[in-house]
Amino acid sequence: MLGRESDPVIVGLAAIMRSRLDEYVAELVTFTRQHIALYRDETVVSDDLLSQSLRRNLTRSLDQLQYSVPVDLSAAQRTGRERAAMGVPLPELLRAYTIGFAFFWERLLSCAREHGPKAVEVATDTVSDLWMLNDEFSTALTEAYREEMNARLVAEDRRRSALVAALIDGSAGDTQTAWEISQTLGLPFEGTFVVVATESAPIADNATLHLEDVLRRRGTSSAWRSQPDREIGIIYRGRSQSLSDILEIVSATATFRVGVSPEFGRLDKTPRAARFARTALEAMPAGTVGVNQIVDTPISDLVIGNVDSARQFVWRVLGPILRLPAEERDTHLATARAWLAADGSAVRAAAALYCHENTVRHRIRKLEEQLGCSLSNPTRLAELVAALQAVGTLPDLAGSPTPTGQGWRQPAQPV
Repeated sequence: MLGRESDPVIVGLAAIMRSRLDEYVAELVTFTRQHIALYRDETVVSDDLLSQSLRRNLTRSLDQLQYSVPVDLSAAQRTGRERAAMGVPLPELLRAYTIGFAFFWERLLSCAREHGPKAVEVATDTVSDLWMLNDEFSTALTEAYREEMNARLVAEDRRRSALVAALIDGSAGDTQTAWEISQTLGLPFEGTFVVVATESAPIADNATLHLEDVLRRRGTSSAWRSQPDREIGIIYRGRSQSLSDILEIVSATATFRVGVSPEFGRLDKTPRAARFARTALEAMPAGTVGVNQIVDTPISDLVIGNVDSARQFVWRVLGPILRLPAEERDTHLATARAWLAADGSAVRAAAALYCHENTVRHRIRKLEEQLGCSLSNPTRLAELVAALQAVGTLPDLAGSPTPTGQGWRQPAQPV
């Protein structure tokens, strides 16, 4: 056995045990169900399936005793794969295996006692070989179990990722389909949600803890889609949590740029929220670390709906200001924001800017000169407000000037 020729006494005992195999299998089925709670429920593992598995294992062990054949681990591997597919916990499975080998040894010893002291002595000498065999079988079972579980987890992750993608991309179709996806993902269809877009950690960075795991430990449900350069997830905020709680968790785990959408109430609204989250991420400078959330306003909705058109609009309105040297540009923009926030009051704007009210008035006149218009014109004022809000939503809009658009009064060029 295990590389050497079997003792004739052991061969004889194995032959006797093989003749009693049906009896042993029936006994071991009963013994296993009595001693392992999981196996008491026949809906988990039926009598037929348990009997077949135990018969395979006992037969392989007898083959080793009787014929000294090479160790055949196929039965253990098959059992490992089958039980993984059924969802049987690995500790329970290994315990059943240990019980089976202990049962086999007891029956071998009992059979040896029927044939006198010499048979008992020879049988006792095989105990170390039997437990080495048990170790090989248990190792093979464990490896097969884990391989099957890993394959199933990968398949489940891919399936969940595809369902999340359908919600994010809007390919889920109608409300009924979105509802069905929510049931599969374990999320409510209605509630309070945010979409989070995060830059992906390097593949080799195994120390990075996935945000989904952190959220799960906090009792927060989420579903994710992985992409080569980022991950995007739908997070459900329960009634016991606030948006601040969610953002605190996200911020604490952020190691790259993270964009967060405004809250929304139904999963069929995910595509719009996903656009907000992606835009919030991309609005942050590359290489920075932190969390950015874009507030849901009419202007932000327009900006995110068409970033290119929003950029053209910003530069048509603010182009003369945005082309100024950085310090002068920032002064003009800060003054304009303070003046608008103060409802056109130079006094209140001056207090916010820590300067004299005449300074504010002077700056506003300079602003009007640069823009080539009067801010007493309601249309021009509305465009200024919209452009400033757009830049406030997405600062990158002010970063790349267009070749045209020197200001409101720039005429269209003939083609």
